Amino acid sequence: MNKTICYISDSNGCDTLDELKKLHTKAKANNLKRDITGVLIYKNKNFLQVLEGEKNIVDEAFETIKHDQRHKNIFKVIDTTIEHRIFEDYNFGFTFIDSKETLNKLQDYLTWLRAAENAVANKVIIMVENFIDKKLN
Repeated sequence: MNKTICYISDSNGCDTLDELKKLHTKAKANNLKRDITGVLIYKNKNFLQVLEGEKNIVDEAFETIKHDQRHKNIFKVIDTTIEHRIFEDYNFGFTFIDSKETLNKLQDYLTWLRAAENAVANKVIIMVENFIDKKLN
């Protein structure tokens, strides 16, 4: 059974471009090994991440993140089972939004996803869009 977790958190000192690139590289490698797809967005010292994959593996990943010193004030926004992954076809399944170009690609992808009219996907899309709008303006 697959599930998705979406959370937001405050950065706890992981704010330089080099630190963020290291975080992204490690997260992408770990998630690839565990067959977790999703998206990681960082802006204004805040993270939004969507994790999706096999239930137990996603739960384990989230538990690890909760104890990661680079995050504080972690708030789980969505925790639900899913039939189909939302970000499976997006940029090899996991990405870090760090430029206008990648932001535009994400927005195009979210627009494409809306056509599927999937209730869970739409909740995740709304969370990501709200985070992007608040954090990038």
